[in-house]
Amino acid sequence: MLKWLSSSLADAFGRILLKLVTTVVFAYWLSPAVFGRASLTIVIVSLLAIVVTAPFEESLVQRRRIARVHFATALGVVMAGSIALIAATFVAAAVIARFYPPDSEVVTLAWLVAGFSPILLAHAGVAIFTALARRHRAFARIAWSGLAGDAVGVGAGLALVFSGVGVWSLLAVRLVSRFVTLIWLMVDAPVRLRPAWSPRGLGELSGVAGWFFAARCVDKAGDAIFQGIVARLFGLDGAGYLNMALRIIEPVRGPTASVSHNIAMSFFVRAQDAPARLRAAVASTVSHTSIVLLPVFLGLAASAPTVIALLGGERWAAAGPIASGLALASAIGATTHFLMTALAARGEARLCCLALTLEVVAVAVALVMLSPLGLIAIGIARVVSTTVLAGFYLRVARPVFGIDRLAFIASIVPSLINASIMAAAVVAIGRVDGLEQSPAVCLIVQVGAGVLIYTSLALVFQRTLFASVLNALRGRKAGVPG
Repeated sequence: MLKWLSSSLADAFGRILLKLVTTVVFAYWLSPAVFGRASLTIVIVSLLAIVVTAPFEESLVQRRRIARVHFATALGVVMAGSIALIAATFVAAAVIARFYPPDSEVVTLAWLVAGFSPILLAHAGVAIFTALARRHRAFARIAWSGLAGDAVGVGAGLALVFSGVGVWSLLAVRLVSRFVTLIWLMVDAPVRLRPAWSPRGLGELSGVAGWFFAARCVDKAGDAIFQGIVARLFGLDGAGYLNMALRIIEPVRGPTASVSHNIAMSFFVRAQDAPARLRAAVASTVSHTSIVLLPVFLGLAASAPTVIALLGGERWAAAGPIASGLALASAIGATTHFLMTALAARGEARLCCLALTLEVVAVAVALVMLSPLGLIAIGIARVVSTTVLAGFYLRVARPVFGIDRLAFIASIVPSLINASIMAAAVVAIGRVDGLEQSPAVCLIVQVGAGVLIYTSLALVFQRTLFASVLNALRGRKAGVPG
């Protein structure tokens, strides 16, 4: 199961390189307001995409028995839904344009959403073909298709920004990337799918799809609410700084979260009717991944201001504390994320939906209450909401899985302590007078020192677990620590 670590980290490394290139260029050519406008456009369309991705994404994976007709019917439904939504966005933009001044931000955003909406077709297809790949455990196919899409999308975005195109250079990265990913998944799929219609197949999927659909709706709505409140409280510039911070964090958080969920889900589903096996799988996965992910995210939190200074320069400095907060939140959620996956594997999507609802409420309340602190409130609010989410998962872990919460926390504490010591050292290095003046040199020293410090601590205090993870990455059987 732990082979996902190497594939997800490789995927993350590739995406980081691409993000580095585009972030440097876009940060130089485009303003924070343009970043904010693109960010709001993407989050609105992502919210619409729930309708065509969420209903069948997990139900196609979770069903014990599945046939081609299920995939073909799901593909037909989501493609038809995509076309309807695309048409609706253009109608909505035309209506909005009749009631607002032509040069208003509302009209501009409405037409951006309409122009960007064709990506819904790609989102719909990717959801179905990704589910097909997960059924065949073709996780490398998923990773490579995403990386190839990002590479081509970045090329298109850079070509546009050098041509003087503003917000569309940012949107083109997503638009082109998603269609390239879809083409890759379709060509490489072991089964040829065509949209079809089967009321029986649709009925068999809908029983599982309902709660998963609700959970995904809440999840995506949470992103929209979060960014919408940020834009409301701090303006388009604030949304732009958040977008910059996400460009630093998401290349790491995104692949590790999605790949870990995809692979863990496939293994957890097989143990859904055997509580002891499921508990053992969750415990082993959490203890092994915490030793890898906690130092990654805490190290990223400690060095985020340096990364922002290196990529964007002084005018983007306000994004540094936001990125640090987002990275801390990712560290908190990195381990308890598997509890959510285990809940989904047990068919407890209603609990997942409730947990995500609590997170949305928490982040909205925290943002409003902390807004007097300024932009730093954005990162802190995400830390608060992720802590609430983690607390909920731990609360239900015992009655649903029989997991001992204290033992669960104890398995994470050694990695957390070692990673925290490393992060504190990285922060101290970033404040050294000579290094502050050269972000590139500072980042090299921070990364090198962080790796050396954490590896040394892990070898001294977690030797057995560290060796087990190395064996897993080499493809050998990993032992489960006691």
